Amino acid sequence: MAAYTDKTFKALAIDAYIAVAYREWGAADNPNVALCVHGLSRNGNDFDDLAAALAPDWRVLAIDMPGRGRSDWLDDKSRYGYAVYDSVAAHFLAHANVDRVAWIGTSMGGIIGMRLAAKAGAPIKALVLNDIGPFIPASGRRDNQANFGKDPRFATEAEAIAYIRETRSAFGPFSDKDWQKFGRDSLRQLDDGQWTLHYDPGLASNAPIVDTDNWELWPRITAPTLTIWGTDSKLLLADTVDRMAKTGPKSAVYAVPGVGHCPGLTQPDQIDAIKNFIGAHR
Repeated sequence: MAAYTDKTFKALAIDAYIAVAYREWGAADNPNVALCVHGLSRNGNDFDDLAAALAPDWRVLAIDMPGRGRSDWLDDKSRYGYAVYDSVAAHFLAHANVDRVAWIGTSMGGIIGMRLAAKAGAPIKALVLNDIGPFIPASGRRDNQANFGKDPRFATEAEAIAYIRETRSAFGPFSDKDWQKFGRDSLRQLDDGQWTLHYDPGLASNAPIVDTDNWELWPRITAPTLTIWGTDSKLLLADTVDRMAKTGPKSAVYAVPGVGHCPGLTQPDQIDAIKNFIGAHR
């Protein structure tokens, strides 16, 4: 795997500065920059394979949003949400001295990307949405969050990885080696030697789960867009994909059969689809 550097910076999360972690590949002076933003309960390590493949031609940045991975947790759990994530993303682009970026967003990361891309003068020159779109049915959100916010403890790393593999079986397709990495990246070890999930359980909200409708953003997006779609996804449905392809930025679609939410971005075909797409819009 290509070399990378783990870094942190101080970001303004609306009204307080917090430490935000990120991983960087490629030449720091490369003007071609790809920013990778993870899903709801994930972290930037999900993009390691993709970033390694892009690094010869791109400066690649993968961020851990607040409450995930190596980034700080918020003291006030009610503040987690898109207002904070939008603020952190804006400060990160300024910190990284990035004027134009290819945005690669999985699930939540794709929503943040859509929100930014819909703004006038947005810095996004190409937008890749990994299994996410302007509409998410409540049923899909409930399924995706069935285990979200739980704070389990495991005596061994192997036991914890088995739990991740069972509860995240829709991801992939993954080899056994991929599952081991995905599992390790999902975990942190506590001072007492036990293992638990690598995010703040306080991210979970007690608010009712309803349909998420962001169709008002879609016609305002002008950046070329590619949607990676797990055809078994319960969050990104076929009729949504069809509408995305026919309206607004008229997204290109790369379908991944037999995979749900989300394609893991570790397989050569998925990586090549993204590499070729953003390469055409540098």
